[in-house]
Amino acid sequence: MSTALLTLLLSAFVGVLALLAQVGRKSRGAEVTLIVVLLVVSVLITVIVTLAGLGLVLRTANGGTLGLDRFTVLAAGGALLLVGIAGVCLCVPPLRKVMGWRVGRAFWTDPPTFLALWLIVVVLANNLVSFLLFVQEPDVSGLFPAGRVSPGTVVTGQLPFLAVALLGVGAGASRTLRETVGRLGYAAISLKQLGIVALFVAGALALSVVADGLFASLQPDLYREVGEISDNLFNPRGLSPVSAALFSLLVGLGAGLGEETLFRGAIQPVFGITATSVLFTSMHVQYGPSLLLIYVFLLSVGLGLLRRYVNTTASFLAHAGYNSLGIILTYFFGV
Repeated sequence: MSTALLTLLLSAFVGVLALLAQVGRKSRGAEVTLIVVLLVVSVLITVIVTLAGLGLVLRTANGGTLGLDRFTVLAAGGALLLVGIAGVCLCVPPLRKVMGWRVGRAFWTDPPTFLALWLIVVVLANNLVSFLLFVQEPDVSGLFPAGRVSPGTVVTGQLPFLAVALLGVGAGASRTLRETVGRLGYAAISLKQLGIVALFVAGALALSVVADGLFASLQPDLYREVGEISDNLFNPRGLSPVSAALFSLLVGLGAGLGEETLFRGAIQPVFGITATSVLFTSMHVQYGPSLLLIYVFLLSVGLGLLRRYVNTTASFLAHAGYNSLGIILTYFFGV
């Protein structure tokens, strides 16, 4: 099964869960269905990881090898086991509510919030496993797509973000299109606010030069590996000026729209800037255990402040402008 098809299927599954969560605010049947589905998935994950762990123990006891570093395998298995256990625990408060038992805080039982917490645990664990594989894999380029990203890859990679964000805030279920756009924080911005966005982009690019320099001097080996990955994915080398400009706009607008709509538009108003930035940073596994993760976190905090004090339109334009200008500067100046 291709990665694109798997991504679309997973997105459809999450989208259905998001619709159930929104309908579950008014329908007990939908709420119970959501709880049961997530509880069953959590239990299955726990059982499968436990059985896999026992299988690895028996394999090593009989003289077999694990292939990767033993600590990495155990840590990855532990992360997945934590997903299952945490998933079951997250199901307890809403399950108590539908059964008529006393519940402490309503925050844990609100269906969309409950689903979001469950998904955050899954995403963080998945990113942790990918991070551990990055650390142990001798040839890290094998963990990422070969060659420059294509328009299809950008679309299939960002459409799920948009779909989850829209369905997660109730588009078509509890909100009209206009109400959905407002909930996600999209609105017009003034010329003054556009100037703030431009200053943000300029400051972020300047800070990226500093972060890149520190990364190169303090982690030279990892710097070369990460540089190869970035070159493979985003370097416009070999394109005509027009093609390079279109490529930069595609990457900038695509990533900006998908990520800002989900992280700053849908998630941040519920979980805050810090938690959202941790989740956003964890998505950038391609940087490995590098200093750039600190920079990505700071950049995310800055985008979160734009969302809070201006709107999501501002954070989207800043994100898109930063990505696009970064590619253009690489093309024309090699920076």
